[in-house]
Amino acid sequence: MRALVLDAYGQPRLSDLPAPEPSVEVLACGLCGSDLEKIGVAPEGTVLGHEVVARVDGRRLALVHHRPCGECARCRAGHESTCERFAEPTIVPGGFAERVALADGVEVPTAVDDAHGTYVVPLACVLRSLELVPRGRVLVVGCGFVGRLFVAALLERGDEVFAVDARPERVCAAAPEGPVPVAVLCAPGGGAAALGHLEPGGTLLVFAPGGAVDLDRVYRRELTLRGSRSATPSAMQAAAEVLPGLDLPEPLVLPLDRFDEGLALYRRGEALKVVFTP
Repeated sequence: MRALVLDAYGQPRLSDLPAPEPSVEVLACGLCGSDLEKIGVAPEGTVLGHEVVARVDGRRLALVHHRPCGECARCRAGHESTCERFAEPTIVPGGFAERVALADGVEVPTAVDDAHGTYVVPLACVLRSLELVPRGRVLVVGCGFVGRLFVAALLERGDEVFAVDARPERVCAAAPEGPVPVAVLCAPGGGAAALGHLEPGGTLLVFAPGGAVDLDRVYRRELTLRGSRSATPSAMQAAAEVLPGLDLPEPLVLPLDRFDEGLALYRRGEALKVVFTP
């Protein structure tokens, strides 16, 4: 089968690999910011891609990309993504391939096409994190793809939503006129800016690497910082159910042999979301 494989320099190259047995057909796989973090870093032979829609026994499934044990103290406390078992990959070798090993997942609604079905995983990450976000007036810092998911999900649950972005052309909601009680950080390195928007006693959900944080500001203004990362199978099921009703950006869909083109567009911010099909 064909797959995007990291070479000795950590760069993706279209290569031939033996198909796993048993295997299922990959229909689409979305490019995630975490994939970019691994390019040039992950070991030679790595196949990236975890936002996968595959055909399994005649059904279209958004594959579960990590599975916590559900029994350890961390899982019981709601920190499933820190479970020791969670790091084990469940999509083998990776989604940027024609086939992957047989895996379980959640069914993609019939009203959702393959490319939009890859949104189940990132939307699940957002829905899980919203459990930590107080309701009311919420500012989203960063209007990339994940920021757009947060805006849509917050509006769906009835919040008053604001947004800011370093690139004015990407802003997807009105800016707040003053401090807000809650902010969601979706922009890497934007921690200081996000803290600056909070009123005393406010809450910041950290959903991206925020850079250095001024803990003196946290201390003096009695701010609350919460972190959330990744998704659980139950959050994926919830995401599949709400996905058809959300107003979300359209993906750029490209064949796998145009991966370099899609990667470049994504890196330059010229495509909010890129989805590849084998």
